[in-house]
Amino acid sequence: MKLIRTWGIATFFILMLLILAGWYLLAPSIVASSIESVGSEAVGAKVDVDSVDLGLFPLSVSINRLQITDPDQPMTNLIELKQIKFGLDSAALLWKKLLIEELIVEGVQMATQRSSSGKLENGRVSEQLVSNITDVEMPDLTEDDINQLVHNADLITLKRLEDLNQSQKKMKDYWSKALSKENLEKNIAAIKVEFDRLSKRLKSNKMNLLTDRKDWKKLNKSIKKERKNIADLKSQYKKDKVLLNKQIAGVKNGPKDDKDAIMVKMGLGNGVAGLSDTFLGPEFTPWIGKLMAVIDGIAGDENTSEANQDIFVYTTSQGTKVEFKDHQIFPDVLIRKIIISGKDANWELDGNGSNLGYFPWLIEKPANLNIQVLGDSNAQASLFAQSDWKNRNEMSTKLNSKIQDWPIKQVQLMQTSQGAWLINSGKLNASMQADLTLDKISLKLSLQLINPNIKTPDNLTGWQKSLTSALNQQQQLSIDVNVSGTLRNPNIKVSSSVEKLFASAIGDIVKDQAKKYSGKITTAISDKVGDLSALDGIMENFDQWGDQLKGNDDLLTKIKAGI
Repeated sequence: MKLIRTWGIATFFILMLLILAGWYLLAPSIVASSIESVGSEAVGAKVDVDSVDLGLFPLSVSINRLQITDPDQPMTNLIELKQIKFGLDSAALLWKKLLIEELIVEGVQMATQRSSSGKLENGRVSEQLVSNITDVEMPDLTEDDINQLVHNADLITLKRLEDLNQSQKKMKDYWSKALSKENLEKNIAAIKVEFDRLSKRLKSNKMNLLTDRKDWKKLNKSIKKERKNIADLKSQYKKDKVLLNKQIAGVKNGPKDDKDAIMVKMGLGNGVAGLSDTFLGPEFTPWIGKLMAVIDGIAGDENTSEANQDIFVYTTSQGTKVEFKDHQIFPDVLIRKIIISGKDANWELDGNGSNLGYFPWLIEKPANLNIQVLGDSNAQASLFAQSDWKNRNEMSTKLNSKIQDWPIKQVQLMQTSQGAWLINSGKLNASMQADLTLDKISLKLSLQLINPNIKTPDNLTGWQKSLTSALNQQQQLSIDVNVSGTLRNPNIKVSSSVEKLFASAIGDIVKDQAKKYSGKITTAISDKVGDLSALDGIMENFDQWGDQLKGNDDLLTKIKAGI
């Protein structure tokens, strides 16, 4: 019986050793496969791992040669890492948490070539929907077309006229009641009657001043009350007059504003309104959208269903440009310390960070990341990020990044229907400052491209060809991106020095077309909104209430002086 028990225990331990040995042999391939599948889904392009090494005592992981494909260039890696090494806290694993005391990332490289395409059939490129950017086309409209365009337009003049009519009605009701015989006039008349009575008694007998002293005090009190009432009414009168004048001016300017809006809709106006939003906005929006989604994802409910996740939509007055949706997965990982290094033939990178991971408000320490890159010929770049979460509903994140004299090649400037416009060569100076909370965004990105060489599609003609020539003659091109609003509703504005070049390239065409249609559009608008000459008589009617207020106040002043 004792022998059976010994063999049973021995068999159990042998089985456990076989299971552990099997797990030890299979785990590296399972970890590598998991990194590749999860990473590929997040990036939208292939993520490859050459191998994974595991250590048991102590528990450690080494990921060898991690390649992350650039979704827009499948034969190029966005980033390649020679090795990632870290140790794990075994006790924390029992609580389904990965606690890494120190993570070392070595051999960071950018834009390395791949031996095979990293494109995925359903990658990020297919999820990021960029609208076709319409080229500048000059309209060719008949008079009937213009009349129909104005007829269908939601004219702001009519809206302002309706607001003015509503204000007039409210003011008429208010002032007719405030100055009526049942209110102010009745009280003023009663004061005058009482003053005449007391004055007559005083004139007939001086001793009545003592007899009527209480009535005089009461009269004085009534005068003071009514003068206070008139002062309040005067204040309201001034406010109403300012509002009425503003609304009248708005209605008078309405036809011009409507004409400008219709001209812009036709592609005229000044010809350059919203150029950067239209052409350059889609290049920046997905990245900004991803940043907002990451922060909002940490702040939001981790159990929020996929159906309820927000869609980040970039819009302008000309319609939706980019629709971007991203799923962020935050495993319970905490990296207490991270060290990053890497170098290329042209640059060298060093970085460090701390307290990265978990839900930030559980760490009770701010997360930090600091990266410095030194390149050839004084080129350098830096990134500093700090995020401090007091609790689930209170966060302060600061970002600061600078790039100086960094040489760039083959970078997409914008995408048009004819093809991509590329920055063939140039040097980049850039700065970014961001201050984010859960309630407010303030992000400013400034880019200056020095001595740019722009490569454009071969089939450009006319003003587009002129624009290409103008771009390549510039010593500097600038692009500014400003983000405000909130995490869930960011307001993104893109502007650039390209606006003036664009205006110069198409200016004469736009001016000729604008001159051709301007008068016809103005006439059509006037026919729709009607005669606005009656606006000049509105203030005359309004002034009668002011005159009435002044007359009553003068009367009270006179009575007061006679007491």
